[in-house]
Amino acid sequence: MQAEPVKKTRKGSGEGDVRTPLYRQISDKLLSGIREGKFPVGTFLPGELELIDNFKASRHTIREALRVLEDMGLVKRQRGRGTLVLSTEASPAFVQMVRSPSELFSYPDSSQFRLLSDERVKVDKTLARELGCQVGDEWVQISGLRTLGSDGMPICWASVFVVPEYGSIAQRLSGSTRPVYEMIAETFKESIENITVRLTAGVLSDPKAKALGVEPGSPSLSVSRFYQGRGGRIFEVSISEHPASNFSYTFEFTRGWQTADHWSWNQ
Repeated sequence: MQAEPVKKTRKGSGEGDVRTPLYRQISDKLLSGIREGKFPVGTFLPGELELIDNFKASRHTIREALRVLEDMGLVKRQRGRGTLVLSTEASPAFVQMVRSPSELFSYPDSSQFRLLSDERVKVDKTLARELGCQVGDEWVQISGLRTLGSDGMPICWASVFVVPEYGSIAQRLSGSTRPVYEMIAETFKESIENITVRLTAGVLSDPKAKALGVEPGSPSLSVSRFYQGRGGRIFEVSISEHPASNFSYTFEFTRGWQTADHWSWNQ
């Protein structure tokens, strides 16, 4: 099947313009192909390189489109082989519905960001693995503490990495109660298309432990958030390190059909 170029979708003149994210347009096109029998059950979808060429999209965008189909139970990605079509109908899934990015690990309204430093950095191998980028890429690293009030208890150590053109946002963070991604979206008219959240366990280094008022080497829970904007580009990565004894998070799941009408986190 030769995929057709994806076009922007628009509403009538009285309703304003609406743009469906490119990865959703691609997944919808592939979904139609599966249901119409152009990609029969038991066969493989076109490879990533072919999809990239057909849809004029980035590798990341194609993978996001395939992820949507996989979350629906329609396909299964097999390393070294491709994407196998499993079904023409979506399977029920347990999802956590999130209607706004602010619902992801939100802090109390009284929390503030205490800016400690900001600098332009060139990514080495270790940082490249952490940020999911290429060695040699440049970011602006913003370091600080998230606290309860201006002089309150430290909640976490925050390392925020933003693309260089958004680096000036650092000067607006000190004392702010707003999330960084929200300020970037407002200041630079950035669009938030996707958020990936990763949880990892670790230990706090001496400087971070001291700033957080705990013993060096204390267990920590690290929450990394990857904010993807227009064209599939990740424009911000925030890494929040919490003393394990001071942090917990509860997941609530509702049985329903996979949908992209809301933000959703599939488990």
